[in-house]
Amino acid sequence: MLRSKQAGLLFLSISFLVEFCKSSGKMAMVGGAGQVQPADAEIQLLVHNLKASVEEKSNARYEEFEAVSYRSQVVAGTNYFIKVKVGNDQYIHMKVFKPLPYTKDPATLTSYKAGKTLNDEIDPREL
Repeated sequence: MLRSKQAGLLFLSISFLVEFCKSSGKMAMVGGAGQVQPADAEIQLLVHNLKASVEEKSNARYEEFEAVSYRSQVVAGTNYFIKVKVGNDQYIHMKVFKPLPYTKDPATLTSYKAGKTLNDEIDPREL
């Protein structure tokens, strides 16, 4: 009888955790990219700090560089897939890797894709 109660509690706990992860906006399943979220101050700071890297790799200068939305993927750190407005109806998608805090390493630009529009979905497979 005790084992069936423990199994029942374990099942309920796991079910609750799965539903919480699916409904939480900021939580992403480990290894999978989460849902698209509006960019917040933390994402804008990441983008701002990597603007020079994007400009160097793209050989372009951007007067506007505003994070619009993003997806995240929990790995050994976090991958961010970010839509950035860079001018009149012009957007880029950036992949940024932010290591785990204990490393004290800064976030880095992994890749980017220019020629995007506001309506283009952020697809991690493209980056």
